[in-house]
Amino acid sequence: MLTTETPIQKLSFSLYDGLGVDVLMKRDDLIHPFISGNKWRKLKYNLRQAKSDGKDTVLTFGGAYSNHLIATACACASNNFKSIGVVRGDELGVNANHVLRLCAEYGMELRFVSRSAYKDKDQLIQEFTQDHIYAVPEGGDNALGSLGCEEILPQDIEIDHIVVPVGTGTTFVGLINAHGKRITIHGIAALNQAEYLIPKIEKGTKNRNWILHTEYAFGGFGKFDQEQLQFNQRFASETGVLLDPVYTGKMMRSLPMLLEKEGVKPGQRILCVHTGGLTGVLTPQWLNAPL
Repeated sequence: MLTTETPIQKLSFSLYDGLGVDVLMKRDDLIHPFISGNKWRKLKYNLRQAKSDGKDTVLTFGGAYSNHLIATACACASNNFKSIGVVRGDELGVNANHVLRLCAEYGMELRFVSRSAYKDKDQLIQEFTQDHIYAVPEGGDNALGSLGCEEILPQDIEIDHIVVPVGTGTTFVGLINAHGKRITIHGIAALNQAEYLIPKIEKGTKNRNWILHTEYAFGGFGKFDQEQLQFNQRFASETGVLLDPVYTGKMMRSLPMLLEKEGVKPGQRILCVHTGGLTGVLTPQWLNAPL
């Protein structure tokens, strides 16, 4: 069952007590167990375009633990498409981890390529795409992906600040396009030195009421420390909301620092977007870390 009418939850969390603001969360992690958060938002119009173009197969890309891959596999199976996943790492196989195994169970044909070959996506698209295949960029990173992300929040929402994790910038651009004329949109970059995303974001939107924060990656993409582990555990135990360690966990951990840095006024309403991706809590690195 897939629903895009997900709730906005007011958070009660001890580490936010005393901030003087209302912290809310858009629970897009509840859309679906695997097609969750911004994954469905970014796939919605791409799948619609694939159908309009008369394609029967969707080709996309991802790493060994890609939330986008499992979301695409499941979404395609649910919408009468075949799927092909090009996976970074030719030493991997279907049973390399739970994500790839689930992709295969949903019928996705996995094609493993070397890390060097994976860097040239245009060449891979040319190599693998045929007349019946529709190609979706890694992470759903295209204009149709951003269009879907414009629908995350209602247009008339009364919020002072929106905060969202940023990987490719696709979701960030969608939120800026939808709300950036009257609401400040804050993007929390999951990668170190993510300033390179700024020209891409500027190209994707005419609105200027946004800030990309590049200082809260806490070690870099896919990395976490003991403090992150303890933060996520405390957050889940107090709110009932699971966070992934790569995107939403770092966003929520950075929130007090962000509010102080930006001088957010007491009484304002801050809405954080949960972008799903909870298969990240099942990686060996996370599972084996001591609480």
